[in-house]
Amino acid sequence: MKLPGILLFLLALICCRPAHAQDGAASLLDHYEEAREYCLELVNELRSDNGLPSVRLEPLASELALQHARDMAEAGYFSHWDMQGHKPTRRYNELGGMHGLGENIFFAEYQAGGWQRVIDEAMDSLEASSGHRATMLNPGYTDVGLGMAVNGSRVYLVQEFICRAGGNYACPLKARVGDVVSFSGQFDPKRYALNYILLRHEPLPELREQRWLNNTGTYSEGDTMFAVYTPHTERRFNVDTYYDVGLKDDGRIDARLLLDYKGKPGSYYVILMLHDTRTGGEVKAACVAIEVLK
Repeated sequence: MKLPGILLFLLALICCRPAHAQDGAASLLDHYEEAREYCLELVNELRSDNGLPSVRLEPLASELALQHARDMAEAGYFSHWDMQGHKPTRRYNELGGMHGLGENIFFAEYQAGGWQRVIDEAMDSLEASSGHRATMLNPGYTDVGLGMAVNGSRVYLVQEFICRAGGNYACPLKARVGDVVSFSGQFDPKRYALNYILLRHEPLPELREQRWLNNTGTYSEGDTMFAVYTPHTERRFNVDTYYDVGLKDDGRIDARLLLDYKGKPGSYYVILMLHDTRTGGEVKAACVAIEVLK
């Protein structure tokens, strides 16, 4: 019998195999790499059917997915938040990643059945959910991390989709209110163009218990947008707007960002938005969650 538990934001299957794992879950762990490749194949079939390029399996994003799947399996919760109150972006940042990211998570219970059934039903559930389907079909994503974890008959699967629009990015992960920090990096100027950098704020994370976590749903990156940095001086926004963004012809970017939302501490999100000249859409190329204290 399958107990529903849909919430998916990137693909990750984690392994914690207890002594009494049931058939369905145990078979998944016995064929872990095959299951992961099969999941990637189904994601790319879905994208191909919708005219989108394939995503590549990415090691760091897969580590992120595995860690979160394992944490959920071991602690018995299901959420995009972890027990420290951190969301996917902060967890990814702490591993060294700063690319734009979207997470899908899935949970179900399997007493019997093969590993392919687990993956098939996980993908069916995710595709049936408009939000999860949109994540898998986001044309801006180029890579994905996959991870699975099992505890008894319970299976947890995580997908971490990322956008690699060029090179890597650099930004401090800790600061104080009123600090001016540097955000730098490089994107591919042959395909992308800089739109703007957003600054968003939300309260600092709190330790969370299982009951709170199991009642969560979708997540966002910051509650309030309070500043925009852009080189496009003709653009106007209804928040503080700064036009002094350093941008080179080779796609190198260097911006000095003021971290001060009403003098409040919190998680300050730095979000780099680029224009994709290939698709005509906008992509979240980078995202950093900075812990800002008084």
